Amino acid sequence: MSSISNRALEALAQAEELVDERGVQFAIDQTALRIAVELRESDPIVMCVMHGGLPYTAELMKRFGFPLELSYVHVGRYANGTRGGILNWYARPKIDLADRNVLIVDDVLDKGETLSALVAWVADEGAKRVRTTVLVLKEVARGSRIEVDYVALRLPDRYLFGCGMDYRGYWRNLGSIYALHESME
Repeated sequence: MSSISNRALEALAQAEELVDERGVQFAIDQTALRIAVELRESDPIVMCVMHGGLPYTAELMKRFGFPLELSYVHVGRYANGTRGGILNWYARPKIDLADRNVLIVDDVLDKGETLSALVAWVADEGAKRVRTTVLVLKEVARGSRIEVDYVALRLPDRYLFGCGMDYRGYWRNLGSIYALHESME
C-alpha cells in the first residue's frame, strides 16, 4: 500500500460518522421527490459535476421516473488536497445547453465558488432554466454564497468525505458521510 492509502485508512479510523448510509439514502429519497415534482415534464439535462457529484447523480437518477438526458462537467479546486484553490476546467459538456432546463448535481457546497461559476457558465450557454442540487450544504457563517434549489443534507462546516466527497482522492465510495478528525487536515 502507498503512504497516501495508509493515510486514508488512518483518516477513516479517526473520523466521526455524521450520517450513516440509511440516513443518506433517506435524504436522497426526499430530495429526488422534490426535484421530480418540478422537473418531470421539463425534458431536463442532468449535469453531474465530476468526480464528487457522480454517486449523488447516480442515486438521483435511479429515483427519477421521467425522461432526461445526462451530461457532465469536470472541474476542480482541491487537486487531492484538503484546501480549495483556483477553479480548473478539465472537461465541458458536449451536449447543447441552449433552451434546455439544466439540473446541476454536485456533492457539497461550502463557499459556493465552484457552483456559482458553473451556474453562470450554463446560463451563458443559453440554458432556459438552471436548477442546482447538492447532497451536502455545509453550514458556514462566512460570506455570501449561491442559493441551492435542492439540498439533501445540512452538515457542519468540517472537512467531509464519503458519498462522493474525498479525502486526498480516496473514500468517495463510502455510503456514509464522515468528518475528518482535525489532526488529519
